[in-house]
Amino acid sequence: MSRLIDRLDAQIAQAEEVFERECLKSRRAAVLARHGQFAEARFALAGLRSQSQRLRNPVLSAWVAFVDGLIEHCESLSPTARAKFQRAYDLASTAGDADLHSLSAAWLAMADFNASDVEATVSHVQEALRIAPADSHAARARAALVVASAWRVAGDDDRAIPWYKVARQHAATEGDVSLVSVLLHNMAAFQAGRISLEGAFDRADLADAQRVLLEAESTGNYDAGVGNGQLMAEVPLLRAQLMTVLGQYDAAIALFDSQLSRARAEGQVHREARFLADAVFAEVRLGRNDEAVKRLRAIVAVLPLMTEHDDIAATHARLAAATRALGRTEQADAHAAQAEAALALHRAEQKRWAEALAVVNFS
Repeated sequence: MSRLIDRLDAQIAQAEEVFERECLKSRRAAVLARHGQFAEARFALAGLRSQSQRLRNPVLSAWVAFVDGLIEHCESLSPTARAKFQRAYDLASTAGDADLHSLSAAWLAMADFNASDVEATVSHVQEALRIAPADSHAARARAALVVASAWRVAGDDDRAIPWYKVARQHAATEGDVSLVSVLLHNMAAFQAGRISLEGAFDRADLADAQRVLLEAESTGNYDAGVGNGQLMAEVPLLRAQLMTVLGQYDAAIALFDSQLSRARAEGQVHREARFLADAVFAEVRLGRNDEAVKRLRAIVAVLPLMTEHDDIAATHARLAAATRALGRTEQADAHAAQAEAALALHRAEQKRWAEALAVVNFS
């Protein structure tokens, strides 16, 4: 963060016009938000909002909406961030600010992606790549990351990797260590998700799982080194999922128990059932059936909150195995049927993403 912040601080000090200075302060607040420095980012946002009301400039108003959305997204993956990115996009595009327009479009594409809105994701990411000035590295990096993530969802790593490389090149040019951290998180999350899904259906490659576990641990070390403070529960929970696949059940349960409350606060409540299902499975494998039954009762309330077909498939597959081991055959059969149905929907969704992404190129 320091390289980018130092550069912005120097530019702020040299800015002669109030408007230019406030736009630079907006960029600085955005960097703080992406590094998980939310209190500082909110303090900066309050000042920006005050100046925006005084200056009545649509570009500064767009920056206020953008930073506001960024704080909400980075702190808790709040769906309400999407509307704020949309407002920033509308204001910036109307004002003709190509840099902020493309940046807002890229982040709006990220919000679209998180909402599984395939058409909007592709439309906004194409727009961001088309209108971003050559030196708009933040916009180009974010747009490339969205495309890489979408190809990963589509199950095509070969198509994702070039986009990750583009995102990393722009992040490096910008001096944006937070985006490098996000890239590492993103790659680890999708690999862990794939392996965890395969593991739930007893198809995982254990050597692959061990490799990705080491990569996840490296990602956590990188975060600690650069001071990244956002989504702190993500990497430990990825590790717990991989440990479940590898049969490291005690360690997995300890991580699930220590991180679930933080994950809820960080906007992961829709995945809680997924994590609890792994914990139930681990308890059964350890012969702690009473603990497994307690966790089964806890999972009932959060099962309906799941939104992703791959999570639903893996959750019910784990619960099928666990309930069968507990002698609940009828319940196990029901979970197994739900798992297969969700897996079929996941495969269909992957095909839909792949077809939509085929039109996106690097220009």
